[in-house]
Amino acid sequence: MSHSLRLLNKVHSLNSLKIFHARLLINGSIVSSDLVLNKFLRLYVRFGSIQCAHKLFDQIPKPNAFLWTALIHGYVENRNYPEALSLFSKMCEESVLPLNFILASVLKSLARLTRVKDGEAVYGLGLKCGFCFDLIVKNAVIDLFMRCGEVDFARRVFDEMEEKDLVSWNSMISGYGSNHQVDLARKLFDEMLERNVISWTSMIQGYAKAGDIEEARVLFDRMTTKDLASWNVMVSAYVDVEDLDSAWSIFEEMPVRNAGTWNLMIAGYCKAGEMAVAKDLFEEMPGKNVASWTIMIDGYVKAGDVGSARCLFDQMPEKNLISWSTMIGGYARNGRPCDALELYKQFKKQGIKPDETFVLGIISACSQLGILDAAELIIHNFTGPPLFSSLRIVTSLIDMYAKCGNVDRALQVFKMAYQKDLYCWSTMITAFANHGMAQDAISLFEEMQRTNIKPDGVAFLGVLTACNHGGLLSEGRRYFKQMLEEYRIQPSEKHYACIVDLLGRAGCLEEAYNLIRNMPVLPSAAVWRALLAACRIHCNVQLAEIAANELFKIEPENIGNYILLSNTYAAARMWNGVSRMREMIRKNQVRKNRASSWIELGSVVHEFVTGDALHLDSEGIYFALYLISEEMKLLGFVRDSKREQYCPTRLSEVYQYT
Repeated sequence: MSHSLRLLNKVHSLNSLKIFHARLLINGSIVSSDLVLNKFLRLYVRFGSIQCAHKLFDQIPKPNAFLWTALIHGYVENRNYPEALSLFSKMCEESVLPLNFILASVLKSLARLTRVKDGEAVYGLGLKCGFCFDLIVKNAVIDLFMRCGEVDFARRVFDEMEEKDLVSWNSMISGYGSNHQVDLARKLFDEMLERNVISWTSMIQGYAKAGDIEEARVLFDRMTTKDLASWNVMVSAYVDVEDLDSAWSIFEEMPVRNAGTWNLMIAGYCKAGEMAVAKDLFEEMPGKNVASWTIMIDGYVKAGDVGSARCLFDQMPEKNLISWSTMIGGYARNGRPCDALELYKQFKKQGIKPDETFVLGIISACSQLGILDAAELIIHNFTGPPLFSSLRIVTSLIDMYAKCGNVDRALQVFKMAYQKDLYCWSTMITAFANHGMAQDAISLFEEMQRTNIKPDGVAFLGVLTACNHGGLLSEGRRYFKQMLEEYRIQPSEKHYACIVDLLGRAGCLEEAYNLIRNMPVLPSAAVWRALLAACRIHCNVQLAEIAANELFKIEPENIGNYILLSNTYAAARMWNGVSRMREMIRKNQVRKNRASSWIELGSVVHEFVTGDALHLDSEGIYFALYLISEEMKLLGFVRDSKREQYCPTRLSEVYQYT
């Protein structure tokens, strides 16, 4: 046994450990000593192969408490807390009495999962097992209560402790800081007879979280000994408040930096939109890790530069799930859903199990394209039974089905949600509203209020949109008044645009105009455009000119505003006004953006733009359009000179209008 232990102490790699393990299996001596087995389990965990450790553990006929401790601790160190708790349950079923180290590991798992009730039960078990005064267990209990926000319980345990060590004090100080009670943390800090670098760093972090950067810096400067964590906490504090000059000053002073330090600085400049500086730091950085690359990709994505993001993504020597999620989600957020789905095809070949964030990015891309076949296939592959346990995914599915035109399926998903938050309710209300189902949206809004969920601006926007689409003027006025007076919600430009549109469609143009004039903020383009569109419907040239003139100041390059005013002049037979608008369009060189359309056939998305000749079947498509145009002529569909609409008579004209 002692010989085996001496040899195990000389093992420095997973491969060497496996070779030695195989050798002991052959001669049958591996199960002869619990100490050897314990050493094997811990080495497998240290070398990152928890699976091998578990496989070895399963071959042990009757593992003792020390062996259970080694495996449970291994899963905790690998942050697989559910598996650690599952093993603890099995250990208890087999009537193995826990050691204090097992209880500490289990309490750590429950703390990370914020399962305070289960933590109390485990603490109770520890008291029954005689660990009433055990320092390791008590410290783990303090950490549990602090992480779960039960500050008073943590303080009670701390005060009842006959013996306290630095871990006890530091856990309290760190816990108070995390729970925004930095004054209590400072009081304990000042009472400490002995402090270490963790005590100082915890206190600095507490002040940083409270936003008191000046006091954090005072403490930092008072530290006689600083470790890497202390420097990084101070850099992070300045980055969080976007004081990049001070962060850079600390960064420059640091005697030693690690990848985390560089990543903090790069992330800070990315957050500030200073991508050129972030890029310089990234290129200068030694020993880049996956996080470094992903931070840069995320920075480019948020800056709208998906081209640079993709370039970096393709250069990555190693990619993880977060990298893929960032790039695919970035495409979706920047209005490039086709690229997101194309990259998803590559992701499927990697054999990586997706998480919630990844699935949300894919759902967003499918929502933008309005394609259900591909979306449902992805949902079937990746979500499975736990789907409806994630409210974020449920809400995204409701939004996706609604945007794809299947509001019935959206409602089914909504009803299947176990618990609904305000965002979930608002998404379903908006879905009804956008599909013209005004009464359903209003009924759901009222039901939400009856469940004691207080509506916010998004929920009110949904119900106002429903009133707008349904032409429900009195209801719209009532909800707008309720939002202002009962819930004290300041309307956004979208709320004003919606109510102006509702009033305008109902012919209450003067009321709409007065509402705009009395807005507490400057009216946006959306608000003036709603009034202009209403003026077009009711042929009110005077107000149309007022609205259009404001729009020409805000967005002079938007051709839609010129066309709306031109159409208003045409409806009033004011042809001089029409000519003036055409002249303004030419003079300002305003051009219409090239639009695109797409269709999903057999889970494949086909996208088209005006005059498109890139599609593989473009020749057949244009020939079919030519035949349709010829048939329309035979049926008597000819040019209507009044409406300036006509059917193309030549293939070249078909190209032009397709």
